[in-house]
Formats: sequence, C-alpha cells, structure tokens
Amino acid sequence: MTSKPYGWLDHSQALAAAELAATRLRSRIEAHPQELGRNLRRSELALLGDLHWPRMHHAWIEPRDPGPDVIFLTVANDRFYRGLEALLLTILDCYPKFSAAFVVLHDGTLDAFLQRRLTDLYSNLEFVQPSPSWASALPTSSLNQRRIGVLGYLNTHALSLRGYRRVLVLDADLMVTGALDPLWAETDDFMAVPDCGERPWAAVSPLTGKPVLNSGVISIPGTALSDQSQARMDQLVRSAAQPACPLLDRFADQKVWNLFLADQPLQLMPLNFNCNVKYLVQYLGGCAEELSVVHFAGPKPWLTWPWVAPDAAEQRPDAVTDPLFWNRLYRQLLRRWRLSLFRRLQPEPLPPQPGPAQLASTPLAFLRENTPSAGHRHLLVADPSVFAKHWPASPRWPAGWLEAMAAVAPITLWAPFEWEPALRVLALPSGACWRWLLIEAPFSPALDQGEDGLGVDSPGGGGFDPWSEPPLIALEWAVRRQLQAAGAESVAGLASPCS
Repeated sequence: MTSKPYGWLDHSQALAAAELAATRLRSRIEAHPQELGRNLRRSELALLGDLHWPRMHHAWIEPRDPGPDVIFLTVANDRFYRGLEALLLTILDCYPKFSAAFVVLHDGTLDAFLQRRLTDLYSNLEFVQPSPSWASALPTSSLNQRRIGVLGYLNTHALSLRGYRRVLVLDADLMVTGALDPLWAETDDFMAVPDCGERPWAAVSPLTGKPVLNSGVISIPGTALSDQSQARMDQLVRSAAQPACPLLDRFADQKVWNLFLADQPLQLMPLNFNCNVKYLVQYLGGCAEELSVVHFAGPKPWLTWPWVAPDAAEQRPDAVTDPLFWNRLYRQLLRRWRLSLFRRLQPEPLPPQPGPAQLASTPLAFLRENTPSAGHRHLLVADPSVFAKHWPASPRWPAGWLEAMAAVAPITLWAPFEWEPALRVLALPSGACWRWLLIEAPFSPALDQGEDGLGVDSPGGGGFDPWSEPPLIALEWAVRRQLQAAGAESVAGLASPCS
C-alpha cells in the first residue's frame, strides 16, 4: 500500500496534536495566570494531566452464547424504548442462540404494552422497577439533577444481583456489532473501557489515578456481587453531589462507577467493546467493522425524525454523531424481525370467504335494523381512542362491544399488526378471531401514493400494507383487497368515515 489505510487513527499525528495543544495551553496560563488558572474548562484540565491512549484489538472472535451464568442488565424508560429495542436486535443478530437472562430496570414509564412488545423480541427479559434506598438522598436543586434523577444511577442495582458468574451492564443507547465474549472471560477482574470520543484519548483522573472509564459497558465479576459491594456503592450514590474530581463531577452513574472501581481489580478493555460514535466518526472514518459495540452517546438517533417530532430544546446541530449508522442497522433488523413475527403469529392466509361480506368500525352497527343478517361480518379496529385512557397498556372494550360481537358471531376483527401487543389482552367471544394487517411504521408506504407507489403487484407479495391518516381508510383498503382475493361475493359497508 502506498498510503495509510482509511479508517484507522493516525496515532503519532494525534499524539503530536495533543502535545502541541497542551504546550500552547500552558503558555497561555503562564501569560495570564489569574485569568485562566481558575477558569479552565474540563477538556483543558484533562489536556494538562496524564492522557491514556486506548488500544484496539484486530482479532476475529467467534461469538458464543454466554450461557445461564452470565446475566445482562440495562436501564431504560419510555424515551429509550427504541434504543433498547435496537440493542436487543443487534445482540440477537450477533448471537442467534442467545439464552442469557436480561434484566431491564425502569422507572415505571416502560408500560405493559412496551414490555409485551420487547418480550416478543426476546422472551428471557425481566422488567424490574427498583425502589433504591438512596433515592430520597439525591439532590434536586438544579434542572440537570432533576433530569438525571433516580434513573441516572439505577444501573448500580447490578451489584444487588446474586448467583451469577458475570453481570454485564450495558447502556440502552448501544448497538452490538461484533462478539462480546471477552467481556465474560474467566477472571475476577472488573472490565471497562476508557472514556474517549471527543478526543482520541481518555483523561486520567488525578483522584483515582486511572483513566476516566465510560459506564456504558461494565463487566462485573461474580465475586463482587455482595452486600458489602452494594452498601459501598449505595453510599457513593448518596454522596454523588459532593465534589470529588473535576473530571468526574459532571457525570451521574459514570462518576460513582469510577469512584467504586478506583481500588478494584480492573482490566481496561480495548476500545472495540465500547466505542463512542464520536470516535467512530472522527478517528475511524465511520468504519465500524472492527468494533463490537458502538455507543451513541450524545443526541439519540431515535429522538428525532423520522421517529418523533424533534424537540428543539434537545437538538445539538454541532454534535458529532452518525444517526444514519443507527437507522440503517436498526431498520434492517427491525423489518426482518417484524416480518418473521407476523408470519409466525399469522401463518395462514385468510380462508375462503364465499358469499357477501359486511364491514363496520363498531360491532353495534351490525345490530341495526337495516343491516343484512347474512354474510361474513368484519370489524375494523382502526381508532385507539375508543379505548380511552387505557390505551395501549391495558385496553378495555367500549361498553356494549363484547355483547354485540357475541350476538353477531362469527365475526373477524382486523387491526394493524403494530397494535397486536395491546389488543391481545382483550377477551373475545366464541366465534370471534383477530386478523392482523401488516401496517407498521416506518415500513408501510402512504396509501395516497397510488397503486404504482404501493407496489401492490410486486413479485412474491405479502409485504407491508399501506397506512393512512386516519387509519380507517388504509384498513378498509387492505381488508377489501383480502376479501376480494378470498372470493367474497360483495363487500358492503364503510367507505370510510365511520360505521
């Protein structure tokens, strides 16, 4: 090769740049000691201290299931739901036979609907809402302290687990892109990765004498799962607001983990096992093929378009990130999973439907005097508002619906597959059954694109049905197509507002 390969940090160049920046900063301080000596930014303080240059490994590791003596743990709330889903999808992509227990700590906002959906993805999940003894001791005087709250320290609950050889603590904003096996190797050492990204190096804390560790990936040995360890960590959380080290004080759980690990046996793991997306973009040219974990610290790719309307208060246009990396991988794995689950839950096509069919959006419509008594009845569940405040965690049938369905059975109920984790809890009378339509964000095309845009005659068929606003229009379109394909003589009712 005649030039340096693309996608590798030029270490000698980065080292020279860091030394030059430190020299210039010291010269400025000497020239203006009173002005600069007391008002240094954290990044400047780090530059003046010792620097740790993280290593990377370049060996291929074959992923092997960690087994039942390793447990995974993460923390999430409703805002981090898609991040958690992406984490699980990527773990299962790397470990198709993954069997380890996985604990999800939450604050109560991860409701029953989201828990059911996540459990569809991986059944060995346990959702826990702890009530830690230190919660009342957390400071709440500043907006940032209130934002961090209990959730910001919940991953310390990992030390309360018992009976495992290893506990692997993972942030919910990670993607697993390669083997994690070295993180559960046979050793009594803790394992963590130095914190870098904005810079190619990690600052060394003058308090701990170790590089500042990133708390996004921490591997805990079973020998540390003790009441003594938990009590010590609880005390560190209670005193977290007290100044300890300027390089650590701005963090929440990362601060207390660094303080806890200061005197513990510790292996500094290669950057491959917790690579900040900023490092990936700035120093690896976006090339992630050597990495096992990409950490989306900073702005979260799922908290902006196309997943939610962007919140101006959370937008950081100058932040170094790569939302396309996250979106491409997440959407690819999400689509594969949703299609697979749909085909597993609804493997058979709609059976033949000879004779007339009737459509309605409420079962009460079938009881009206002018409604024909003959024919197959099809209820289109297209409006979540009929379930009022109970949607989507614990929906209940509106008054009279269950009785009306029982009176007109047999009846087929149609709804978007995306709503299945909510609707599965509803009781059905004898003779009623669900049929799901594969209407899923972000894969369903808009119905108003027309036949060409929808690709309704694509080879193979069985793809995503279109969506519309309101949903009833798209549901009726898809149901009519299926009924006609199944041989319905005629399809009466709806067309579209309400029935």
